[in-house]
Amino acid sequence: MGTNKAIFYPENYILLGSSDAQKAHADIIISEMKNSHPEKFEGNKDSFSFELRYAAPFDKGFQELKRLQGAAAEAAGRRNEFKGYIVIDMNSWLAHHDEEYFNKALLFLIDMSEYWNYIFLIDNQNAKVARELVGKVLSVFYRDNIPCMVKEEKVQASVKARVSAICKAQGVMCSLPVKEFFQELLEQGFKENIVAALLSEMAWSSGKKLGMNDIGDFMTNKESIIRYMLAQKDYNRFLMIVDKRKECWYGEKEAV
Repeated sequence: MGTNKAIFYPENYILLGSSDAQKAHADIIISEMKNSHPEKFEGNKDSFSFELRYAAPFDKGFQELKRLQGAAAEAAGRRNEFKGYIVIDMNSWLAHHDEEYFNKALLFLIDMSEYWNYIFLIDNQNAKVARELVGKVLSVFYRDNIPCMVKEEKVQASVKARVSAICKAQGVMCSLPVKEFFQELLEQGFKENIVAALLSEMAWSSGKKLGMNDIGDFMTNKESIIRYMLAQKDYNRFLMIVDKRKECWYGEKEAV
């Protein structure tokens, strides 16, 4: 005789990835939870979005929790308390996970978890700082026995798509090793406008088809304009990536 097993739906999530994919995934989570547990939703809406803005430790006017309470009261309507999902953008706190205001915010969210469920949005372009922030959230939540599931959009797939989009926008055909070079720049935290400027400059110099030899010629004979777009420490970091790849610049047959 078969037994019916209840389907377990985690109530809190951390979504790691790009903003468009996160929003679509958050909508699915909320819809599935509403269908399976309608009793967890009360108010004028099932969810609302909130950016938890960064405040420096010396700033005595940390108002984010009051602002969050106000948004929840508005979403509650005539109900005493809002019940549903708050989709919280945490990106202002990347590289600030150990600061007291962030810990204070997490403890407040735990206090309100009887009513509120959370979907935390964290950009994972910089994997190291993203994981530090995730680790902080998980450590505080699990200390109070509040489960929180992490769902990660694979960075590599996202970065590949972004590099392809940059190349397409500029009408430049890049070989696979060239694309991998640009992907590494994005993975190391360089912004898309930096990659686009570098690609554009290389295309001016070498034409609309770029192979590794073209990058080698460019890096050997020219100083890129991105030097003036980056802080000195970031430009030095860029040069280290270039230096690491020098052995690949020449001698490789590649289809463009």
